[in-house]
Amino acid sequence: MRGLALVLFIFLIALSGCGGNKAAEKPPEQTNKPAVDTTPVKLRVFLQQTISDEEVKMLWSDPLSKKYPHITLEIQRPGQGVTMDSLIASGQTPDIIFAFNGILPQYYLQDLLMDMTPLIKTHQIDLNRFDPAVIDSIKAVSEEGLVALPFSQQFTALYYNKGLFNRFGVPYPKDGMYWDEVIELAKRLSREEGGVKYAGLDAESASRVARPLGALKVDGKTDKASVNTDSWRKAFELVKTIYTIPNNERPRGTNSYNRFMKDKTVAMLATVNILPLGLEQAMKEGLDWDLVQYPSYREAPNVSTIVDSHVFSITKTSKYKDQAMRALEVFTSDEVQTMSTRKTGRMTVLNNMDVKKQIGKEMAFLEGKSLESIFKSKIIPSPRFSRFEFGANSTALDDAMYDYLGGKDINTTLRELEEKINANIAKSK
Repeated sequence: MRGLALVLFIFLIALSGCGGNKAAEKPPEQTNKPAVDTTPVKLRVFLQQTISDEEVKMLWSDPLSKKYPHITLEIQRPGQGVTMDSLIASGQTPDIIFAFNGILPQYYLQDLLMDMTPLIKTHQIDLNRFDPAVIDSIKAVSEEGLVALPFSQQFTALYYNKGLFNRFGVPYPKDGMYWDEVIELAKRLSREEGGVKYAGLDAESASRVARPLGALKVDGKTDKASVNTDSWRKAFELVKTIYTIPNNERPRGTNSYNRFMKDKTVAMLATVNILPLGLEQAMKEGLDWDLVQYPSYREAPNVSTIVDSHVFSITKTSKYKDQAMRALEVFTSDEVQTMSTRKTGRMTVLNNMDVKKQIGKEMAFLEGKSLESIFKSKIIPSPRFSRFEFGANSTALDDAMYDYLGGKDINTTLRELEEKINANIAKSK
């Protein structure tokens, strides 16, 4: 009997091993990355978003050459007759587009975007490494899948010229200020002295100050104008309050960065990340500056902007999609992301606060600056952008802003703007 019991025991163990353990029956699939094809390939990269030649070399070309020496880059910069349409027409369609996440949808008009999810899975790109809000902002572009991978993201801040504050005896701005408080400072700083006009505050455009309200010109789901709203009314009224302060006017065609960094005639500039865009040279030329949190609306305290990221999209027409994904794997690696954050002042897209807080650590001119203020504001999810958000509709918005500053009433301004945007969309279609 003892022998029979032992045989039955062994049989039951064997049975459970064959049929009782479902997980053992179907082990998780192991996807092997494709073998590296070392045939020399040159990838064309179209730069819708600005990045210098030096940064391209440091952050993209050199790290790529180190890991995949057979892959090189050909940079395509727009301007002087070079457009996406001209590149397509000449047979030089890019393999990769480097762009602002909000402008991605317009590339649907040229049928260039594709769902990169299969490539991402094949190359085992871990999306959990990235800031979830940034990934969600890319997902919001399309219901078809993920059409890009992120490289960097914007932040907003209030930069101020300490020299002008000292000269006019006005206390510096502080973190956590509301727009109305910043405007009161601007009134004390806006003046004309020695034949020079000094502006207290440049907040750029109605579009910029509308971002913390999540307002876009065109509804991303319907492709119809969405400017006749309370949020846009609030944004227009804010810029009017700012730009009707005596001596604080902002003429058409104004370059806000130049006013602050080169001319040094603006006391406060509320804008995006300008750390890599000339501040070092401006300091050599006498600009004494610092930054605090971007101003917020009282109904949305500490909210600074929507997700504004710079992303890579592999084009549907590329013959080198696997090689392009290997390049993106390098550009989004911990090594390159950390280097970009430390050496160029770009905010990483990694879901890693330790890396984020290394911003500018190897940029000597930023020593002593209040960079911790950057992290005190909230960036809210990006709405879905329309294919028609930019282009002619950006010009229409600026025209409407200056019409309103010139005296047109707000109801007429927004109604006419909505009509003009819808007409532009109809023409584009």
